[in-house]
Amino acid sequence: MTATSLEKLSPRTNYDLIGHNENINFILNCYKKKRLHQAYLFSGNEGIGKATFAYSFARFLLSDTSLDSFSVNKNDKVSRLIESNTHPDLLVIEPNIEKKDRFISIDQARKCSEFFNHTPSISKWRVCIIDSIDFMDISTSNTILKILEEPPSYCIFLIIAQKVDAVIGTIRSRCVEIRFKDIEEDILIRKLKLLRPELLDSEILSLVNLSDGSFGALNNLIEENSIEIYKTIESIASEKIINSSIYSFSDFILKEDGGSNKFNLFINCIIFKTNSLIKSIVKSSTSFAINEGLDLRDKMLELIRQERVFKLNRKQTIINLILNLNKIANLE
Repeated sequence: MTATSLEKLSPRTNYDLIGHNENINFILNCYKKKRLHQAYLFSGNEGIGKATFAYSFARFLLSDTSLDSFSVNKNDKVSRLIESNTHPDLLVIEPNIEKKDRFISIDQARKCSEFFNHTPSISKWRVCIIDSIDFMDISTSNTILKILEEPPSYCIFLIIAQKVDAVIGTIRSRCVEIRFKDIEEDILIRKLKLLRPELLDSEILSLVNLSDGSFGALNNLIEENSIEIYKTIESIASEKIINSSIYSFSDFILKEDGGSNKFNLFINCIIFKTNSLIKSIVKSSTSFAINEGLDLRDKMLELIRQERVFKLNRKQTIINLILNLNKIANLE
């Protein structure tokens, strides 16, 4: 498998589950002892493998595989059905990307009730993956709650949450929460060296630090344009000086070249760098600098939100974000 193809894998087609051995062993032990719960809440930061884990768990259950292995071969019939989203005993509830919906609708949640009204077709279980509950409003969450209150014996919910504190308490109380730790730095370094062997050790370490324990974030950062954008942002933050080059930099970001969306890459990179600077300020600076840094970061996040909602001038948005980043860098 090439680096490029690996980067573009979705959780549904990703068989390379990185880390989380404690959680794997926990599930295997529950399975062996016939003590699987009917609802699991997978909590942790975004991009660390919760959805990949959920699909691995679903393949494991629906294939009725060996008790000693959590993995199912890619060529297995169950794997092929899940990849094509045609397995009759698996329901995935997620935002509709094709319609560009940001939230999971109440109609999608109601499908879950209909799904669990039927017994398993070709497996022992019916599995519902919710990816993620962060995209549900209170009405949709309550629809899921009604099913969780009296679930059929053959059903299992796998609910993904980036911000577990935002999950309503009645849902949390009916789930076994499995917490996912950030991926260890040495694992990310080894993976990055495999994907981009041409990078210098110093560049690898910077990107790994910037990813903040998230393989999903690291995948975004290692795109070709993303690395160039990141290096420029890193240079601005380290030199703490702004000059006219930011105008040509903004033109580069906005120039369409048929590749990835460089503006979105820029937003990701500048948010990562901003958070990295804030962490450094919190560790070593005065309360004034910390408060000033947090205020500037809030202004940057609000500017990003306004650009998305009101379609602001992107060039001016880029320049303003860089100016604010420079102010934060000078607080160190």
